[in-house]
Amino acid sequence: MRRRGKIAWGITGGAMALLLAGAGALAYANRPLSRAQVDQAVEERLRDAVAGDPTLSNALLTVYSGPEDRLLQYAVGTERAGSDVPARTDSPYHSASVGKTMLAAVYGQLVDEGTLTFDDPVAAWLDAETLADLFVVDGTDHAAEVTVGQLLAHTSGVADYFEGPVTSGVPVLEQVAADPDHLFTAQELVAFSRDHQEPVGVPGETFAYSDTGYLLLGLALERIEGAPYAQVLDDRLFTPLGMAGSRLLTEFGEGTDILSLTADGVDISRRNALSVDWAGGGVVTTMDDLLLFLRALMGGDLVSDETLATLTRFEHDVDKGIGYGMGIMQFRFSELSPLLFAMSDVHGAVGATGTYALYDPSGDTYYIANFGSLDHRQKAIEELVQVRLLVDRLRD
Repeated sequence: MRRRGKIAWGITGGAMALLLAGAGALAYANRPLSRAQVDQAVEERLRDAVAGDPTLSNALLTVYSGPEDRLLQYAVGTERAGSDVPARTDSPYHSASVGKTMLAAVYGQLVDEGTLTFDDPVAAWLDAETLADLFVVDGTDHAAEVTVGQLLAHTSGVADYFEGPVTSGVPVLEQVAADPDHLFTAQELVAFSRDHQEPVGVPGETFAYSDTGYLLLGLALERIEGAPYAQVLDDRLFTPLGMAGSRLLTEFGEGTDILSLTADGVDISRRNALSVDWAGGGVVTTMDDLLLFLRALMGGDLVSDETLATLTRFEHDVDKGIGYGMGIMQFRFSELSPLLFAMSDVHGAVGATGTYALYDPSGDTYYIANFGSLDHRQKAIEELVQVRLLVDRLRD
């Protein structure tokens, strides 16, 4: 299958940085560290990250080890630039595309309940007007062929309004930078792909990361459930799991009580521009809530083992060492650098703003972090490598 990756993680381009970082850390890999030493080293790394990137105001990190029932949590920096209010480990933040994993989990529940299958055509719930011209390739309209599973796996061929190329007009991210107070609707963003972009391929033939596809999934889910997407998330995930600090962001502006989030150097955490996500990743959450969610998902409490296996079948590559299933991303660190040959794979939820909630099944360990900047997505994963090297040396 051909591949077109949207996410500019830059991991391949940053391989040398990983090599050097790995070499420095591995020189001390056999020296055990106490809890106090690990805490100090991790906090220093996070503080250095914030100090070294003008787009960052804070950094959050959680590491939970199931076998030891050990929880490590860190928060450095302030809520936003110019503020003297410190960031906390329970501070709410915008989780970007981490929300895609939540949407995928809900669709997994619907599959388990027999409401639908991953092979069902999305046209069963979306009208012709919504799908018009989104899947026309070489004069043939393939809208009727697009399945739920293809949209979840980014193989439907639909364009990506968020970062995909345009045939006319101003790209959405440039619109956000020019007018961060513009309030987007899902229909407007889908129309952007229809009017200013072209499909990347025939359904089922090309992998291409697409936020437009996840908006279509959100619109379809509202038809299936007969409720707003925010209510669906509350009913199926947030309330049952006790995720009291989580919600789909539906109100924007000064009253939005979340940590800073920068795009093109502009803090949009209190601006209407955050409406640019919705079902593609508009969830506000906390590290504790994401730990609840990820443990429930990976532990089989949200979907069946069979469905989880389908969601985590990483058949497509975003980049070297980075796989994608259905709403779930995988990092194969041994492929990112030969010095990381012994580092086990992780998978889970990842957002382009330096936010992630990842699981290492070999060690039953969870890694959750937020940096809150579109410019920090690659560095966030590089920091994860360093954190893992440190935590692996922890001896209580």
